[in-house]
Amino acid sequence: MISEGGAASVTMRAIGGRLGVSRAAPYRHFPDKTALLIAVAVQGFKRLRGRLESIAADSPSRLDRLLRMGEEYVRFALEHPAHYRLMWGKEAIARQDEPELREAAGGLLQHLVGVIESHQKSGEIGPGDPRARAYVAWSAVHGLASLLIEGQIDPKVEVEGLIRQTTETLLDGLRVPGR
Repeated sequence: MISEGGAASVTMRAIGGRLGVSRAAPYRHFPDKTALLIAVAVQGFKRLRGRLESIAADSPSRLDRLLRMGEEYVRFALEHPAHYRLMWGKEAIARQDEPELREAAGGLLQHLVGVIESHQKSGEIGPGDPRARAYVAWSAVHGLASLLIEGQIDPKVEVEGLIRQTTETLLDGLRVPGR
């Protein structure tokens, strides 16, 4: 339902009707719509984190891992725009008020910080606050993902090439010169 009409289109009664159960049945699992949307957003954060973590096992080098993580972030947004908007966009629920949501989002950021730290230890990325560098990396791919899912990029642009160029440019800026 979120994919079809956004978070505003979701009602607990409509969910019950769509599932073929009583209209009150969803309330046995979630006290209200906000709780349901939080669960969906948490699921999105966990899915995205799982995809990013799986890259570590498949990447031949550390820098390739960071490049592929950026690309995967954008692809996730393109494949799941409704989830993405619920996680980060105007439909997002304020994380500061929801511990489970705050933990899921924070875990995703902490994973990126850990990747940046490992690159710094190997000397591939220069010194500096790894959290600040993670925010820089996140800003680049998040910005591209948001522009793409909101239709703000010329439709004639070759998306995969743009994703690759964005992540390579980001990586070039983080990399230690000469490496």
